[in-house]
Amino acid sequence: MIEILAKSVVINGVKDVRLVEERIDPEAISAGECLIESDVSLISAGTELSRVFGLKKGAVYPVRPGYCSVGRILKTGVDIAGFEIGDRVLFNGPHSSLQFYDPKKSDGGVLFKLKEETTPIEGSFLMMCWIAMNGILPADVKLGDTVAILGMGTLGLILSIYYKQMGVEVIALEPVEHRAEQAQAIGVSHVVHCAPKDQYEEVMKLTENKGVNIVVEATGFSESIETAIKIAGKYGQVILLGSPRTEYVTNATDSFNAIHTKMLTVIGAFNRRYPYEEKEGSRLSIQRNLKDIESLLNKKIIDVNQFISHVITPTEENLMTAYDGLMNKKEEYTGVIIDWKKEGKSS
Repeated sequence: MIEILAKSVVINGVKDVRLVEERIDPEAISAGECLIESDVSLISAGTELSRVFGLKKGAVYPVRPGYCSVGRILKTGVDIAGFEIGDRVLFNGPHSSLQFYDPKKSDGGVLFKLKEETTPIEGSFLMMCWIAMNGILPADVKLGDTVAILGMGTLGLILSIYYKQMGVEVIALEPVEHRAEQAQAIGVSHVVHCAPKDQYEEVMKLTENKGVNIVVEATGFSESIETAIKIAGKYGQVILLGSPRTEYVTNATDSFNAIHTKMLTVIGAFNRRYPYEEKEGSRLSIQRNLKDIESLLNKKIIDVNQFISHVITPTEENLMTAYDGLMNKKEEYTGVIIDWKKEGKSS
């Protein structure tokens, strides 16, 4: 029996991030698993930071974070069809140098063969691009619509590109200066850079007091959902893309009344809305959209270099520095990739 040493990221508790070593026996693979050696994985600035910094109430530890990994298949179980040893794949496995992966038991179910021209970093970022897609797929978009996107973080910026590709007028709302500048850099037609309390007034100026047809809330802040409802025009759609995680106390009557009197449609756009493979009753699937998005990445319509600021080697010090940067130095840290092929080298 030949065992292989694997390294994995584990969050043991608030601000307690470890890199653990384990031995894996390749022969222990089950029928529905692949054994995958990782090239890179992308840190999620939402889900992972909520665990590292204790933002999610009731979170259970320890947890193995990560769901945007790219690697090569070393071995497949007998029930894995359509994949061969050596295939480079995007998968929902956590941050680890080597792991058994069962798509049917994973949180997202993704096992997607990448094109040869797709770089490992593009492949890893492809999963984040899919999550952003949930801000457009459930929307009933019409020619001439105006879309407001609250939050120009990674998801908001990618979503702006999608809507621009459809020829829709986009209004980006972002209080942080460097993020507003990023929105301008990718060609968003209207960038509203002001405090959240002033966003309603600015949008009304741009829309002749009509409000917008579609609003996508991409920040995950509950207060921002109130703004989204407020700036939506009559018969508008409000899409909740961000995941609210922190407590927020408010009087919700004004928001409920606006939903009622403006006849708004509020849509939850969590990234489990669609099946991975096309199924009866749903013509949309994650697999179908991954192919389309991969093409956008290959053509540089979505340029991964605009979103990834750091590539780190997997050490506990580097990991905690990256988490702290994504949390507290947002102008400097916009996206972080863990490079598993450069283990042991300095970042």
